[in-house]
Amino acid sequence: MLREKTKEASNAKSYDFEQRLAEIKAKEIDLRTEKRRQKQAEKDKARAELAKDFAAPQDGDDMMKMMGFSGFGSSKK
Repeated sequence: MLREKTKEASNAKSYDFEQRLAEIKAKEIDLRTEKRRQKQAEKDKARAELAKDFAAPQDGDDMMKMMGFSGFGSSKK
């Protein structure tokens, strides 16, 4: 009876190598995808800031009117 108990205890402690490898690979894949999401979020944030900066300087039209010309095209029609 004692031998059976110790045998069961030792079997409980033994690890399934394939299962452990699969769990480790799954964790690594999850970490990689999370890092990719974070990088993509940072890139999207940077793009939004850049687009915001380019959208802001629309005061050039007022400056051109004040200087007396409406554009860089020719005056002939």
